[in-house]
Amino acid sequence: MNRRKPRKARRRQRERDAGVFLRFDNAGDARVRLEGITQREYERVQALAQAGDIHDPLIMKFIRAFATQVGHDIDAHPDGWSDAATIEFLRWLEFVPEGEWTALDDLELAKMTGGGS
Repeated sequence: MNRRKPRKARRRQRERDAGVFLRFDNAGDARVRLEGITQREYERVQALAQAGDIHDPLIMKFIRAFATQVGHDIDAHPDGWSDAATIEFLRWLEFVPEGEWTALDDLELAKMTGGGS
């Protein structure tokens, strides 16, 4: 009987924390690499955006990673980072399908009409 402990399977490249690349076709096919964001986290941010859960800490982690890569200091602005800025950023990155109503639209409508979460 073999009592050796089995080896752990190697993590696939997709699961490694190698960063996520974002492509911007309208900017000459520019690419931005987000350090510290895994593919799984990126997919979770997309799901959170579609669910309208913009206050999840992972959303801000993603925004900070992006800001760092493009040389923008979020904390340097006296007004800080607002919910409206988060919603606009997620729309700009097309995390919600254009032309389809999502929970992000519900949240934005509630903010515009004086409601909120």
